[in-house]
Amino acid sequence: MLEFFTGVPYNIPLPLVIRQSGQPNIDVIAHYFSEPFVVPISWVWRVGYWSGNSGWEFEAIHHKVFLDDPPQEIQEFSVSHGLNLLLINRVWNLDSYALRVGGGVALTHPETTVRGKTHPEDEGIFHMGYYVSGPAVAFSAGRLFALLGDLSLDVEAKAFSSFVSVPIAEGNAHFSHLSLQFSFGLGYRIPLD
Repeated sequence: MLEFFTGVPYNIPLPLVIRQSGQPNIDVIAHYFSEPFVVPISWVWRVGYWSGNSGWEFEAIHHKVFLDDPPQEIQEFSVSHGLNLLLINRVWNLDSYALRVGGGVALTHPETTVRGKTHPEDEGIFHMGYYVSGPAVAFSAGRLFALLGDLSLDVEAKAFSSFVSVPIAEGNAHFSHLSLQFSFGLGYRIPLD
């Protein structure tokens, strides 16, 4: 099965702690907004193998968060080239509904300026600004509606979360993230016989 989605998220306000060398910590309850349909759009894709009424999947979630109404010390705080979650899912088909639980890692691309100091975006993995930043989990329930042949319209309600640490200039930021998302997209069942 191959699926590709987009969706509309709601980000739950959670703590953000910024530690910068020689400065007091910034500790706030962070409210994030997302721009899921602004390029690069937010997406979810997954590929999986089913046997009977259960299966295993690899899922990638590209999510974007922007700190809303930051304190004056923070000029920019976003993870908009990706708060990407890379997950291994277990999935079950229960009466035409698919239930999933997954775990994995968060791969982040932070864009930050704190107290006038901008963290460079050419560091990290392959000097592309990406960092393996912490654990991630996801849960979802969805349904497939047959379209043509092996093609389907897929809809689902999803909750995904991560606890990450990202670099900033002369320090780091630690935050938890929890999003609730309504997702919709297309699926294709790949015939294997």
